Amino acid sequence: MFKRDDDDQTKLNKLKKCVESSYESFRENNERFNQFMKFIFKTGLTTDDLTKLDTLQKPPLEFNVIEAIVSRMRGEFARHEPNINVSSSDGVEANEITDTSLKLINVIEKYFRAILNDASNDSLDYDVYTDALGGGFSGLAVTTEYINEMSFNQIIKVKKIADPTMMGFDMLARASHKGDGMFCFQLIPKTKQEFEEEFGKETKNIKFVRNTSLQSFNWSYTNQDVDILLVADFYYKVRRKEKLAKLSNGHTILYKHYDDFLALWNKEGFIEQAPIVENLRDTIIERIDRVIFCETEILKYEKTNYRYLPIVFVDGNSINVRDNSTNASEQVTRPVVYHAMGLQKLFNFTGQTVASEMENMVQHKLIVALESIPKDYVDAYKNIQQMSNIVYHAYYEGKAEQVNPPPREVQRTPTPPIVENVFNNASNILRNIIGNFDGILETNDKQISGVAIQQGALQSDAAGRPYLMGFIKAKNRIAEILLDLIPKYYKTPRSIPIMEADGKRSYQKINYKNDPDSISLIYDPNSLQVKVEAGVSLAVQKQIVIEQLTNMSKANEIFSDFFGRKCLELYMDNVDMRNIEVAKKLAAEYMKEMRQKEEQAAINPPQDPMVQIQKEEVQAYQQVEMGKLQAAEMKTQGDMAIQAAKVANEKQALDIKYFEVMNKLGLENRRIDMEEELEDSRASREAVEIAMKMAEQQLKRIQLNKRV
Repeated sequence: MFKRDDDDQTKLNKLKKCVESSYESFRENNERFNQFMKFIFKTGLTTDDLTKLDTLQKPPLEFNVIEAIVSRMRGEFARHEPNINVSSSDGVEANEITDTSLKLINVIEKYFRAILNDASNDSLDYDVYTDALGGGFSGLAVTTEYINEMSFNQIIKVKKIADPTMMGFDMLARASHKGDGMFCFQLIPKTKQEFEEEFGKETKNIKFVRNTSLQSFNWSYTNQDVDILLVADFYYKVRRKEKLAKLSNGHTILYKHYDDFLALWNKEGFIEQAPIVENLRDTIIERIDRVIFCETEILKYEKTNYRYLPIVFVDGNSINVRDNSTNASEQVTRPVVYHAMGLQKLFNFTGQTVASEMENMVQHKLIVALESIPKDYVDAYKNIQQMSNIVYHAYYEGKAEQVNPPPREVQRTPTPPIVENVFNNASNILRNIIGNFDGILETNDKQISGVAIQQGALQSDAAGRPYLMGFIKAKNRIAEILLDLIPKYYKTPRSIPIMEADGKRSYQKINYKNDPDSISLIYDPNSLQVKVEAGVSLAVQKQIVIEQLTNMSKANEIFSDFFGRKCLELYMDNVDMRNIEVAKKLAAEYMKEMRQKEEQAAINPPQDPMVQIQKEEVQAYQQVEMGKLQAAEMKTQGDMAIQAAKVANEKQALDIKYFEVMNKLGLENRRIDMEEELEDSRASREAVEIAMKMAEQQLKRIQLNKRV
């Protein structure tokens, strides 16, 4: 991104251009996010709508149906429990998969489950999914923090981007998580006072004036007499071409570091022969650099340990649309109610029309001429609700030639039927548009069965699947980042929280060399891979499975016997009840006992008592002889196991030594890079000083010539 000779101002201009271009290219999606989040969760009436309703003298009422649908989908998502699976990478040799590596994989999988579940306890997953449903997208970030203010140990955390419209990515990124782009950033609004206290910088060069252009990007502005400026937390990739060497121990190293690796290997005094180079190839090495800057200057620059961009885009259900006029492709993010906004507005309009009709309903019951009302019967005309006789004068002042019109009822004009029809059917049409097919729950048909209701609930869940898959893709990317960061930040002896698949929590010791219960987290991230999948934990799905199994067991005795004997544990997995973990454990023990009894019965079927006694005597003799053979064999196997354990321990120790050397080598390379940067800075400073001295000498010569 930067050239070696770029000065700070040039770098700042490039960074600002990246942020502004990315923000402008995503502007429509950001505006749509805010528009739909407000429409769903706050109000669907804009200022123009309120003005029109006031002009038409209609009540500003709303009949928000879509929030209930979205909230239902959020509630269904809350029951999901993603499955996490860590395994060896494709291409890893079989001899490298040892008991130690399998134990490492098991611990990492449990640790992932603990990290992601802790994030869920903070409603992170729920809030991210809410953004995806309501606004069309959201964002996650992986950060590293110290455990507390008095600790030097760091932990890895997953956080939600507070405002997804304030993050950005490379416009050329095509992956759903946008990690294939060259950069990502997050804009953090800060007041003038907060900025000066945090960074110790003055803001006298910042104008705090909002640009009035609709297509402009404002780095600083004033909001309700408060000066606010944006600070960009910017991450970008630095790429370089290198030669990659494959060593005889199966690991890889940059070829330019191999000589340094041999020197460190010999310096450590290892008696084993150092791994040799078996193969070479070209590769591209990436690292992530971080820059924090504002409108006027770069505040901080650092090289990070990240291999992947730490900000992850959570896609809802977006599509790429190509503009025929410019032939350019753009991403269009879509909330779940993207196509339902118009119908919701129509629903509001019909409801407002009905309310206006009721508000302006004529209360008069009779139309009568004033001359027709007798003075003694005025109250009968005024209090029409009270029982009384309506009497009127048929003739004006008793003159037969002047006939008074008789009283008649007021005929109320009914509301057009189309208004009531639209109002009554709009909610069902809304569900059909969104894909939430649960209208069956509102019918009054007594013939509807519980199965039909369950199927309707499953269809409702399917409507949110595209958004769930976008969330799972983002979680996969988060897991990849965590897998890469763990060996970089968990180097010291400590304990980490882990979580079993059944939800039980405990702690695991790591990096204790002499503790058999400890495990080393110094591993090669390229040797492992992780996958996150959507779990099936909906109560409705489990209930359907239970009912299906129950009905099949009643209909077929063979199936009932088979399932009761062989699949009891599977049955228990689909049961939702209190302390189900205890029941699952007891079911597993019961099934184990049953299998042992069946095996024993197959080996020893019932026989005649005398034959059975003779057989037992023969078996006792055979068992004694077999015990002798087994003792001898166990001794041999024990010797072989000890030898294999020694070989495995030696291999593990060799791998640990290799990683220790690589860590020291990495620190040395960083020191060299910093020295090169310092040398460049020193050379630049010397060049400036020489130029200044030459300018001073030139000025002195000019002044001397003037005096002469």
